[in-house]
Amino acid sequence: MIAWAELRRRWVALTALGVLIGVVVGVVAGTATLIRRTATAHDRLERASAVPDLQVNYLGRDPEVARQIATVPGVVGSRTAVGTVGRIEDRASVSYIGILGDTGGPRDLYAPVVVKGRGYDPRSPDEVLLDERAAGWWGFDVGDTITLRLLTTSDFLNFDTGFGTPGGPVLKLVVTGLTRMAGENVRQMPLVVSPALAARLDAVTTLVMLRLRPGPEAMATASSALRRIGLGLRTDPLASEFPALQVARPATDGDARIAATQRVLVTGLIVFAAVVGVAGMAAASQAFFRHHAAGARTQQIEAVLGLPALGRSGARVLAAAPAAAAAAAVAAAGPLLAGRFEPLGPLAGMEPYPGYAGNTALTCIAAGAGLVATALIAGITAIRAGQRPGELGRVFTGRPGAAAPGWSATSGWSAAPGQPRPPRGSLPGGAPVSRRAGSPGNAVARRGPVWLWIGASFALDRGRDRAVTARRPAITGTAIGVTGLIAAATIAGGMSRLADDPHRYGWNADLEITDARPDIVSRLAADPRVAAVSMLDASTATVEIDEDGHALPAPDTLVGIGPGDAGPGAIGRGDVDPGVDVAVYALSPKPGAVGPDVGWTLFEGSAPRRTNEVAIGPRAARQLDLDVGDHLSVSTNNGGHAQLRVTGIGIGPVLSGERLGESMLVEPDMLARVQRTQPLRSALVRAIPQVDPVNLAAALGTEYEIDTGFVPTEVANLGGMGRLPTMLQTVLAALAIAAAGHAVGTTWRSAQGELAILRTLGFTPGQTARIPLVTSCVTAVLAVGVGIPLGLLIGRLAWWEIAMATGVSTDLAVPVGLLVALPPAALLTALVIAALPAARAGRLLPGTVLRGE
Repeated sequence: MIAWAELRRRWVALTALGVLIGVVVGVVAGTATLIRRTATAHDRLERASAVPDLQVNYLGRDPEVARQIATVPGVVGSRTAVGTVGRIEDRASVSYIGILGDTGGPRDLYAPVVVKGRGYDPRSPDEVLLDERAAGWWGFDVGDTITLRLLTTSDFLNFDTGFGTPGGPVLKLVVTGLTRMAGENVRQMPLVVSPALAARLDAVTTLVMLRLRPGPEAMATASSALRRIGLGLRTDPLASEFPALQVARPATDGDARIAATQRVLVTGLIVFAAVVGVAGMAAASQAFFRHHAAGARTQQIEAVLGLPALGRSGARVLAAAPAAAAAAAVAAAGPLLAGRFEPLGPLAGMEPYPGYAGNTALTCIAAGAGLVATALIAGITAIRAGQRPGELGRVFTGRPGAAAPGWSATSGWSAAPGQPRPPRGSLPGGAPVSRRAGSPGNAVARRGPVWLWIGASFALDRGRDRAVTARRPAITGTAIGVTGLIAAATIAGGMSRLADDPHRYGWNADLEITDARPDIVSRLAADPRVAAVSMLDASTATVEIDEDGHALPAPDTLVGIGPGDAGPGAIGRGDVDPGVDVAVYALSPKPGAVGPDVGWTLFEGSAPRRTNEVAIGPRAARQLDLDVGDHLSVSTNNGGHAQLRVTGIGIGPVLSGERLGESMLVEPDMLARVQRTQPLRSALVRAIPQVDPVNLAAALGTEYEIDTGFVPTEVANLGGMGRLPTMLQTVLAALAIAAAGHAVGTTWRSAQGELAILRTLGFTPGQTARIPLVTSCVTAVLAVGVGIPLGLLIGRLAWWEIAMATGVSTDLAVPVGLLVALPPAALLTALVIAALPAARAGRLLPGTVLRGE
């Protein structure tokens, strides 16, 4: 009967509260759906595209070598493909593209996911599939025709010395579909041709893809067997820069490149969901508490009639059943709607199944959570409101004379029965009039107007009044919102600075010319449009490590007997040293540069100037436990060792496929001693200020293969997250404003009685109106004072994680503009929020509020 009466009288308010809880739960559950889709996109693409565990490349097309590779121990499945390179014709600049020839075989190895168009006809000699990222880069789409001039094996081996026009045939190929594929192989050979065409190609390389038995033993066994095969292979003298066998792990090599992006996106979404959930549930609890507190007198009557607290609370829970049903329906809509969203940022390009992807389990969980949350909040707040119904009823009906013991704006601690009476010398209302030093009254009299201190007391009050206790979550919410805003702005500032300043990721050139020869570099140095040019040689070196994976400061004479591996994952050099392969570069700036040389960006220390010096990337330094001034031992290519001293920590262009910050910089003479393969050469060029780099690239691109705007994958992923940081800042700012508004509104409603007493004691309407303004401003100042340092701390920790995962400098990008603008903006917002309560306080009629007393 009580539940029916409660529902009949207040069904609109209850339904609104249910919808509020449903919205909060729906947003959290929808965010969880998006988190799940974003965090698993890459793993699902790996499974959908059947990425192999190992991929072995070797020059030529020798079926016997492929058979040996496919039968090594630990292999349970294999597939062979061929590879070549073609020059894209009919373009303003020279562009080459890697081609993978499908020779047929099991589809459980390397099956690119077609996301647009259709797959090729295996019998058609002119149909191809193109990776959608490469298609976007070169401007191709489904149905377009690509004209290619293929390189011969001789052209391929002479890439670094020049070969003129490719000597292979000209092909006209039709793009039938765009694909998505995980792993590093897709970056090198984004064009996949049909088996009919692959059989006709003069293949440059052969690729053998392997599926291994589960477990680390299979990987170790297969790697050892491949090493032995590589030792027995004979290599072409023209191919000295290539290992006999080059082994890659496509299923794991690509993970690190998207780890930073995935971490940032998922962490941001989790923080967003947590903030919305906590603040939303706090607001819903406050609303439900006020809803039940307004009927506290009814609960008092029910208690007098003998209904226990559990029965009174149960009746309110039963009355909230329709609200719980509404909450469940609204909450279930969150995951359903979130199914329309693709993974955020660059991870959207790794979604194997674009389009709608609802989650039934999360939808059911969200519906149940909305139902249970509404029932729990209704029951708990009903119990709280009914614990002392007489006192709470007077508080919420504006009868301060019998309010619960607590702090009064005019009297300090009010005296309830059984408590000490106010000290002698007080006004009847309890306001101290003593002139003793240190007394509150004396402090107020000396330091400012009374309304200022009363307004501050409302914001700072920590008394036992339940209304004050009820508004603390809202005040805390303001500080949480400010903290999140500062943290989000700090992270966003670091990401924007990294994406906008190429120097921070080691790119201080305008363009790169791949496979540059010394004569090309000399011509560029003499070009009046060029301000600086440097030759950049890239190879790999083996750093000796101890059993913990840290760099050895000196050679290990017990095991240091081998010449080192042939590169990352390369087989065929007979290395037996306990070492790790690291990309190594050497810079040779040409004299006569205008401004600083083109080279690395140093975060700490200096670049190497002597043969025994080295600068190392931050990721490699962390992995090898190195710092400026430390020493490391590197295996030389004659079976000896070189001891190098670390002079700097920095990064440069990523030209060898390594992760950003996972490389070393040495002098050219040292590179010749420690290189595992013949170096790949590029020229880094910077234009003079008077020349537009775009025009220079267009002019040089007719003769050379140009790469402009070089952005490492890790940085491109971070920069491609779109509006997520801005959206997060907007939501957190709105949360802070909503929490501040809630705090001010709650304070004004609970203080009407005390404001009425102040009016009877002689306060003018203007003085009374200033009290809510002061309360709001003090709350804002406290929230900003706590939120700024805490937000900077959280932002610092988060950016440190992001920078370490990305491989760049960890120095903080402090949002100076926001820090300067936030305090005055917070005060202005506080005044706007408190304008309506202040106007009402100024128009307050004491007789109307206090007539019951």
